[in-house]
Amino acid sequence: MRTAQAGFTLIELMASVAVLAILVAIGAPNLGRMAKAHRANAALNALTADLALARITAIARGKAVTACPSRDAATCMDGSDWTEGWLVFVDDDRDRRLGPGEQLLSSQQALRTTSLQLRSTDGRGTVRYLPSGFSFGSNATISACLDGRLHAALIVNNAGRVRVERASGPPRSCDALQG
Repeated sequence: MRTAQAGFTLIELMASVAVLAILVAIGAPNLGRMAKAHRANAALNALTADLALARITAIARGKAVTACPSRDAATCMDGSDWTEGWLVFVDDDRDRRLGPGEQLLSSQQALRTTSLQLRSTDGRGTVRYLPSGFSFGSNATISACLDGRLHAALIVNNAGRVRVERASGPPRSCDALQG
């Protein structure tokens, strides 16, 4: 008596592998874009949380608190490039520099990727919260750019509130946003 054998024929196996290869070829580029967007969102979320910490600390302690870009996670740097990281500290002497005896609240290193850039508005390299929770001056905008295109913008208004605006419409170049 003959029993039926279960299994795949070579032709069925080759057809399944071909369909799988087509699906991978279609989906792989989208996965790369999704991973880049996730990194940009993670950096924006971390910066949003640190700015909220700065505002809350300024109000609670009645002292100025500063957030500034940093390359080495120890000192503020001049300019508007937040890509490599940032500091948040109680600015007792209000000089917008982390000095001896001033308390460091947060030190972040941005996610290292060549496709992501975080840049603030020219002339607004730091964000300083006063004891009232306000951040006087012009609105500060920190643009998150992926592969030279605007992904989102983090905006700090004069009242100190932070919001993130996602890019919509046709892709905008980040070169036009920075001076």
